[in-house]
Amino acid sequence: MGVLNPSDFVNSTDVDEEIVRLRRRLARERTARTTAEGIAERGLRALYLSQQRIELLHRIAAKANAAADTREALSYAIAEICTHTGWAFGHVYLADETNRDLLVAPQIWFSANPEPLMPFITESLELQFARGVGLPGRVLDTLMPIWLVDLGNADNFLRRDVARQCGLHSAFAFPVCVQDEVVAVMEFFARENLAEDAQFLELMAQIGVQLGRVIERERFTAKLYFDALHDSLTGLPNRALFAERVAIALERRERRPEYGVAVLFLDLDGFKFINDSLGHQVGDDVLVATGRRLADVLATQAAAQAAAGADWPMITLARLGGDEFTVVIEDFDDEAAVHAVANAMLGALAEPHLVDGNEIHSGGSIGLAFAHKPGATVQGLLRKADTAMYEAKARGRGQVAVFDKVLQQRASTRLQTENDLRGALRREEFQLYYQPIVELKTGTISGFEALLRWQRRPDELVAPGHFIDIAEETGLIVTIGSWVLREACEATARWHRRFAHRKPVTMSINVSPRQFLQPGFVEFVETTIRETGIDPATISLEITEGIAIANPDRAVHIMTELRALGVKMSLDDFGTGYSSLGHLHRYPFNTLKLDRSFVLGLGEGSDRIGTGIVQAVLDLASTMNLSVIAEGLETNRQRRHLRGMGCEFGQGYFYSKPVSAESAELLLVNAR
Repeated sequence: MGVLNPSDFVNSTDVDEEIVRLRRRLARERTARTTAEGIAERGLRALYLSQQRIELLHRIAAKANAAADTREALSYAIAEICTHTGWAFGHVYLADETNRDLLVAPQIWFSANPEPLMPFITESLELQFARGVGLPGRVLDTLMPIWLVDLGNADNFLRRDVARQCGLHSAFAFPVCVQDEVVAVMEFFARENLAEDAQFLELMAQIGVQLGRVIERERFTAKLYFDALHDSLTGLPNRALFAERVAIALERRERRPEYGVAVLFLDLDGFKFINDSLGHQVGDDVLVATGRRLADVLATQAAAQAAAGADWPMITLARLGGDEFTVVIEDFDDEAAVHAVANAMLGALAEPHLVDGNEIHSGGSIGLAFAHKPGATVQGLLRKADTAMYEAKARGRGQVAVFDKVLQQRASTRLQTENDLRGALRREEFQLYYQPIVELKTGTISGFEALLRWQRRPDELVAPGHFIDIAEETGLIVTIGSWVLREACEATARWHRRFAHRKPVTMSINVSPRQFLQPGFVEFVETTIRETGIDPATISLEITEGIAIANPDRAVHIMTELRALGVKMSLDDFGTGYSSLGHLHRYPFNTLKLDRSFVLGLGEGSDRIGTGIVQAVLDLASTMNLSVIAEGLETNRQRRHLRGMGCEFGQGYFYSKPVSAESAELLLVNAR
């Protein structure tokens, strides 16, 4: 048996202490491990939650960008947020289009289980919120997300009672903004009493930004579309949209022959004078007021018919440009309804417009065309209405003219004239005739006026009154006018050389508005003078009052440049336009041509007014050092009267009708 060593025995106290230490270490390790596991689990949960929220943001952003419109984007966002959070009810309020301080319900909402919440949902869909009032109104006012708890006792929450009744305890809302403007407020409600989650509200704010971009894009697209199809000045449909509406109406008529379609073409009377005399800003104001007045009268008529239980046709009012307004009327059985619309439009323009304290009158003339036959086209119908409008103006303005067979024939003749006119210069069909201008005291020919004629056919010599307007509208007048100027200068230079022993005759040449204002006109005159060798002092370019007032500053500038070349300027048909005697001194004229309408009754005792006007013109001309040529002089009595009143020159059949260049030369040969 072995001997026991005392060292083999361990003190029991030490063992107990070691066990305690080991247990403590194990506890610390367990606590540390549990804490680490908790931290890791919370981190994973936070990471998972963060990923879920990011995915929610991405889903809503992607859907919003692909959405067809705002309603679709908002509906999707409401449903996704409710599904993601498990909140019971989501709803949208939109800012009212006419009052941005008011929120209205567009019926966009979501609930996975709406039945228990219907009282609350119904009240939410019926309410409107002013700025600062209730949960949506506070978001509208602050532009910030808001979180509410304990809804049954919440301040400034209008739906407390019904929320308590339906068991809703928490809510949050956030704005949808376009820049700094709240365009919508989205609100959500939960049954649990949930504490505010700042990170979650930040996510909702980001969703609000994404949805705001959708609304901004939709607004921009709508504006682009509106601008493309509407007149920028009046806001009315423009030519493109009007043509589209007419085309649709004609398509309906093709399917239903009894479906009435008509186009009205309205042109303001005297609008050019308003623009030229009062300025383009006043002209624009008149156009805006006209568009508003026409729209109001058409709406009033439609409302009156509806109140009386009568059918009323569909009507689209448009502005084509300038002072031209059009209307397409469709779906009528009786053409009397169309005439009623036309007369109502004229009646609306009978009262003056008040612009800057001034009363401005701008009546109108209307052309009316019906789509009576199959195959009618937009341009054809517009062209007919336009032709009828010119007929209304020719009848005295302020009237309605209907396109009919007579106008059809006239339009056809006009089109044929335009076609023939285009080749007339190339075929050398134009001729110049010359009418003498005579010094009344001596009977001596002082000059001639060059008058254009068109030898359209061998037996048809056409006066300018039958084609000049067409030439002006088509722009052919510029080429024709250039030919007239050169031809007249060449003839005059030739006579100067042949009759060098006598005082050189002058040549009066009419210049059209379009030709006169054409860039390079002064340079063309200068070139013609140089190439023909004519003395510029013998050229008198005649312009009408309309040219002078259409663009006063440009007219004065051009006339001043012509005067610098040595060319004289004459004001034709003085007294028949809109000229202001107070502004006459602005223009560097040399001569006034007294219109034949003032000469006609001279010498007759009953025409005291006409005689007084002529004397006033002569006195004015004397004061301004201008010469006067009386046009349309036909009798010796008129000649004596004019000479006695101090008129220096006369022109008319009393002396000679317009004659060819050869005959004019013979007049100079035989001049007495």
